[in-house]
Amino acid sequence: MSFARAHLAVLGLTAINYAMMLVYSTPKLLGAADGLWPFDLRVMGYSTAEATQYLTTITPEGRLFYLEVQQMLDTFFPALLAVSLMMTLFRLVPKLPVLYLFPISGALFDYYENAAVRQMLLTNAPDQGLVEMASLLTGLKFATIALSLLAILWFWRKGKADG
Repeated sequence: MSFARAHLAVLGLTAINYAMMLVYSTPKLLGAADGLWPFDLRVMGYSTAEATQYLTTITPEGRLFYLEVQQMLDTFFPALLAVSLMMTLFRLVPKLPVLYLFPISGALFDYYENAAVRQMLLTNAPDQGLVEMASLLTGLKFATIALSLLAILWFWRKGKADG
């Protein structure tokens, strides 16, 4: 299998995993929490009061769904996304592997975020330090993914301009 085909396969798996979260688990979580956004999707993070509000609003079934289904889907997604981004960066700028630090960091932040969210879901009154750490990890996850995408866009446009 060529690198291009492998890249497309990984992109496809990533898209399928993301689509499952987007059209299946996210709507279920929104419904179970009266429209409150799940922790993983709060780009700007959240306060202890917001985390407590979410935890007291989500139904027991929603909490179980978050722990079992959403977190299972989000076990595969960070690695798939990181590999997708790294393969894209490799195709655009193979001599700058330092750029892989962005997607790798994003995946690590996502995995640590998942662990913190799991801890919060297992309690109704999360510790302020845990909430602050989870919120920080969420922000860092989104920031490093954004940096990866900006690098891809930059080098893709640069490549088009260079002809």
